[in-house]
Amino acid sequence: MKKLLLGVMLVAFMSCEKTDSQPINETDKAETLDDFTCINEQADNPADLADAQNWIVGKWQLTGIIAMMPDVEVPNIQVEFKSDGGVFVEKDGENVFTDAYSVIENESNGYTSLQVITDQLPDNFDEYNIVKGTLRICESELMIDQGIAFDAPGYLFRKIE
Repeated sequence: MKKLLLGVMLVAFMSCEKTDSQPINETDKAETLDDFTCINEQADNPADLADAQNWIVGKWQLTGIIAMMPDVEVPNIQVEFKSDGGVFVEKDGENVFTDAYSVIENESNGYTSLQVITDQLPDNFDEYNIVKGTLRICESELMIDQGIAFDAPGYLFRKIE
């Protein structure tokens, strides 16, 4: 009986725990898909392959993550796509992933999409290979969808160079 009472009290104390929260400054707030008007227009109409291959070259800042978790913290990640086919991912100024990439057109079940692929083998997991997935891109907006319909993340970027 004492163990039951102790268990109930423990649950009661845990449920009453108070946490102080600070309001997020508007400038610190992560962006959402709603903040990306150009790539939203591409939901059913992807950009032209040649445009996508041209626009992707440059440096991009991660500004939002689409995930099935509340309040996902957006790490300081920059991705640089080079015109020679190299891609470099930096976290807090340190290189954490390097590979080769290609932007290709994929047709499946009558639906055409753009894909970013890397040379990394499918069974080699690397948490920083965030550049692989379905692509929506404009000159200054980029979304890489790794499967948001199946609870995998999507990454939102703004071009900085």
